[in-house]
Amino acid sequence: MLTAVCEDGPLTLTALSGTTGLTPPTLLRTLRLMRDEGFVVQDEDRKWHATILVWRLGCAVNDSIGLHRITDRVLRELAEVIDETVVYATFENGWLTYSGQAEPDKPVRTHIPLGGHYGPLETRTGHAVLAWLTRAEVDKIIEAQATTAYTPHARKALYQELLDVALRGYASGTGDRWPGVWGAAAPVFNHRGQPVGAVGVSIPTGGVPDNGEAIAAKVSAAAQQLTVELGGPAERPASPLLAAAVHRRGPARAR
Repeated sequence: MLTAVCEDGPLTLTALSGTTGLTPPTLLRTLRLMRDEGFVVQDEDRKWHATILVWRLGCAVNDSIGLHRITDRVLRELAEVIDETVVYATFENGWLTYSGQAEPDKPVRTHIPLGGHYGPLETRTGHAVLAWLTRAEVDKIIEAQATTAYTPHARKALYQELLDVALRGYASGTGDRWPGVWGAAAPVFNHRGQPVGAVGVSIPTGGVPDNGEAIAAKVSAAAQQLTVELGGPAERPASPLLAAAVHRRGPARAR
């Protein structure tokens, strides 16, 4: 009930009954107990919603668990499984900051300096995030950050790549920033289904590793695990870019 009120509220008793499957008498009895404890309140329009107390408790839980602690654990587990360097990049205000890293215990590995500030156009982690933005948001980033002029052909190629990323669920390949390094990355989402970062792997190789798809799938699973542990959706949300492409061209052509 509290989850429904927090995520879908404000809700009437009838709407809450439809969401939870509980009968109105059961709901009302429990809602009144939750109201007396300060967790919910009923507005003048008869709709129930959570109070600021729930938000305060959420902040306290986040402080006690720690975003970095959760991220570091997921990265360590992923690094142990694939035996390669993995990172977490935070996405904020159109830029990526590498805030977490786990490295394997072997002499040949990549190392990504933490705190690095990069544009999403030039990295696999960036493309993983861009694929879940709107076209207007992607255009804004291009206009603000592109170091070279984006011709119509280059822009079209980028859009197509991002659509492919959205279909696969992850970005992969090599880039200009780190020549000789192959990477794969998948987005992490907040409770509203918005991309807030990406989990990525970097492998020092001249091309695509033989097990590249398997590695990318593990990276994608780790990103989804981190999403859920940080309060995001249990299923990866739909990409606005992909949804718009399907609407414009139809499902067959969009694929």
